[in-house]
Amino acid sequence: MNRCVTAALLATAVVLAGCEQAKPKPPGVYDLPVAEVYRRLSTNELADMVYSKQCGILIHVLPEGVINQYVTWRVRSSGREVLWFRANLTPISETQTKVDIEIPPDPEGGEVYDGKKFYRRPAFNQPLRPAVQEQISAILEGRKWDVSHVGPGTDTVCNAQRGGLESGRKFRVDDPPGSDGE
Repeated sequence: MNRCVTAALLATAVVLAGCEQAKPKPPGVYDLPVAEVYRRLSTNELADMVYSKQCGILIHVLPEGVINQYVTWRVRSSGREVLWFRANLTPISETQTKVDIEIPPDPEGGEVYDGKKFYRRPAFNQPLRPAVQEQISAILEGRKWDVSHVGPGTDTVCNAQRGGLESGRKFRVDDPPGSDGE
């Protein structure tokens, strides 16, 4: 009887140890030190996301940051900033970092580009947050951007203007109302 109890306890300990190791990481936690996360993000202009989600206006995405604290991407078009978003970095351990995405609030509620707003000359197909999350994950996991992780865009204005851009029509963020682009 004693032998059976010992065997059962040992088996239970092995199973519990296996369960501990099998626990998934919380969302936004990456197996990289904060310095490496900062290095990878602060040098990346998010080209895959821009290519996949850009609308009809020409945009430039430029990273800037505070070392090991955050990276902000400033989105510019026609010589002015049209949007920014940020990855806030928190070291969990020496080998893990939590990344929280910050997208500014919209004065009318929610956050900018949340899929519920109308933009006459949008920079990105909405919603933006899933695209930013996927691009950051792809960079930090060392894999290719996967548009299937993002879902379809919901911005019909963006879809129409992107079609115009692909056929050679140029739109500017500061086009006057009623303008169909240059």
